[in-house]
Amino acid sequence: MHTSSSFSPRQVAIIGGGPGGITAAKSLLEVGLTPVLFEQSSALGGQWNQGAAHSGQWPGMPANSCHIKMSFSDYDYPSGTPMFPPTEQVLAYLRGYAEQFGVMAHVRFNTRVEQLSRSPEGHYVLRSVSSSGEQQTELFSHVIVASGRYNKPAYPTTPGLDQFGGRVLHSFDYRGREEFRGQRVLVVGNSISGLEIASDVARNEDTTVISSSRKPRYIARKIMHGVPTDQLAFSRFAGYANQALPPAEAAEGLKQIILGAVGNPADYGGLRPADSLLEAGVSQCHDYLDFVAAGRIQAVPGVRAYTPGTVVLTDGRELPVDAIILATGYDLHLPFLAEDLRRAVNLDQKFLDLHDFTFHPALPNVAFMGMFEQIGSYFVSAELQARWIAGCWSGTCASPTASEMAAGLASFQQFRQFRRITTCQEVAELLATNLGVAPSLPRYPELAQELFFGLLAPAQFRMEGPGSQPDARTRFERNVRYFTNGMPMPLTQQHLTELQRLAALLPQHQGLQQLMQQLVAEPVA
Repeated sequence: MHTSSSFSPRQVAIIGGGPGGITAAKSLLEVGLTPVLFEQSSALGGQWNQGAAHSGQWPGMPANSCHIKMSFSDYDYPSGTPMFPPTEQVLAYLRGYAEQFGVMAHVRFNTRVEQLSRSPEGHYVLRSVSSSGEQQTELFSHVIVASGRYNKPAYPTTPGLDQFGGRVLHSFDYRGREEFRGQRVLVVGNSISGLEIASDVARNEDTTVISSSRKPRYIARKIMHGVPTDQLAFSRFAGYANQALPPAEAAEGLKQIILGAVGNPADYGGLRPADSLLEAGVSQCHDYLDFVAAGRIQAVPGVRAYTPGTVVLTDGRELPVDAIILATGYDLHLPFLAEDLRRAVNLDQKFLDLHDFTFHPALPNVAFMGMFEQIGSYFVSAELQARWIAGCWSGTCASPTASEMAAGLASFQQFRQFRRITTCQEVAELLATNLGVAPSLPRYPELAQELFFGLLAPAQFRMEGPGSQPDARTRFERNVRYFTNGMPMPLTQQHLTELQRLAALLPQHQGLQQLMQQLVAEPVA
């Protein structure tokens, strides 16, 4: 065992080499700090490193978000990348990004963090072990935890599951449809992974697929009205609407978008969700409803129990099945945190208390990345979170005050109790405001339509503030117009009306008020 008692105050330990850890290392380098990135496998990529023990992806698995939303602010995918790239192309993107910005030189591969604790002097003690068994203990003044939110499968306690005679696996262990040929496969759960796996297995014409949903959801497609759902549902306007409108009204707006573009799952022979989208929830899959309509997927209610060869449903039906795939979610898993650190952040299987999903006043100089459940791609919010952390620790932006942290923790308690899941556009707006990089709306009236109703293209957060780049606007325009053949999106009368209503609901938002004054004075397409 090697023990080091000295440390550099400009060195920052990063636990995890997935998208969060990679962009954290790049952001630290950008402000003159030195990352030391601990990665347990032999390559970067995290979940996107398909084939690694900690990855729950299967070969060829397509991304759920378009590649603009699966990118960082100053590095694009190669020309010709499909709209929804497979896991292998996302992994190649992440590794190219790491190489482009000098991250690779700061990675310790095949090194697992066994414990993060606090020394009597207030430093952080990080104990790691290499794949060869060599242990090392080091001191760091600053630590970023970016070890991933989706790596410990959560299993249901349904009666009889342990007596089932066929194969049972969690969606984390699904590696493709070929091994289920000729079988009757039950997929439990209707989150995105449950719908995607059911759809993937249904491509085997000799396989019977049964999709069980305890609570039927509204189902969006990846493309609606000719554009990625990212643009319709995860825009800046949607984030502002969530702030301004009562939750039920904001949810009803999203429900109408889905119904207008896709329809109700019951229209396809699927299960009918509750009328309230807040009660029912939303999931996404491009092909699932078509497979249901074609009879390739049988949509059924929740599971009451299992027998050695069947599933008993909550409606009393008993169906024979050969294999069960449990798309039943994940528990929050931070086994390396010392017990006093776990208590400090009130860690349980789903949450840890943090100010703006990042900091806790009881753990100065520790930051957590991506430990919250979010609808939409994590790439944009992860980069903004990394830049905010790097800005606070380097002094390029103001760190949150004690009173701000207290208010943030109180706000999270409400979130933890009532909402439990956020959206990528809300997190992006929150972090961009904290960092001071949210575009100043009155400065860009000619981009109003695209800043509010276009894709949440990450280059917009490089147009001003700390870390701004002179070519950021050009990149933003190129990315936000990717699906309009390079043509700018005109501001329609309908969208102007929606913005006027939003401004009326948010009188405290000075930038929005100034922008509206400019827009109403100009002709609208």
